[in-house]
Amino acid sequence: MILMLLASLSFAQDDALQNTVKDKEKLKAEKPESSLSAQLGGALAAGNTAAYNLSLGLNASHKWDQNRFQATAGALFGQSVSDADGNGILSEAERDAGYVTNQQQLLADTRYDRFIGERNSVYVLAGVLIDPFAGYKSRSHEQIGYSRVLVDTEDTDLVAEIGFDWAQENYVDTDPPQDPTYKDIFAARAMLGFKHVFNEAVSFEDTFEVYPNVVELNDVRVMNNASLAAKLSEKLGFKTSYGLRFDNVPVEGFRKADHALTASLVISIL
Repeated sequence: MILMLLASLSFAQDDALQNTVKDKEKLKAEKPESSLSAQLGGALAAGNTAAYNLSLGLNASHKWDQNRFQATAGALFGQSVSDADGNGILSEAERDAGYVTNQQQLLADTRYDRFIGERNSVYVLAGVLIDPFAGYKSRSHEQIGYSRVLVDTEDTDLVAEIGFDWAQENYVDTDPPQDPTYKDIFAARAMLGFKHVFNEAVSFEDTFEVYPNVVELNDVRVMNNASLAAKLSEKLGFKTSYGLRFDNVPVEGFRKADHALTASLVISIL
């Protein structure tokens, strides 16, 4: 009986090993895949009001054998003529004072995945955020984790990830000054990523992330990014995105949540 049990376990391990080998061979047999796209959006108001904003984005990906490299970058920038006295009318003096920056955000992330079979990978990630209107002169972070594809069908993808994140926060100059002006944040990370393709032209994506601070347990950061994309042609598309960044312990003097709703033209370069 014991010999039969050991034999069955051995066969099961052999099958699992063969499946892993087959997965690796399949990944190696695939041709390298590359993609590159740019996004551009904005708004302009003139006359009784004077304001404009601009959003830019760049997404790149290259996959070969059991490896994938991804890079993303984005920028939000806006200015307006301020109604300094709050009477609802822009006076000539206020117009002469010129435009004042009221939105400024820069971000970039790079990521490398090493696949173990078709559904599993380990990854490393590094990124930076500059967002003075949220209190950050700069916020860089490094991350390591594990990714698992839960659902992979022709129309729907669902991915779960867990990891660990180390962030270095440099705060903007305020009056009175921030105390401290710099802080290290050590956090766990959990993520769910969902994508559904309705048809050849329309798709929906949503990414939900939670970062609980492992040192200060009352500090939790939540991020959600949802987008609806429509293809206009092989190289051109339209995308509407909504982003939420919530930190229940924000930089002192700043609000807990930031929301961003953007509409962009998407150009597929590769």
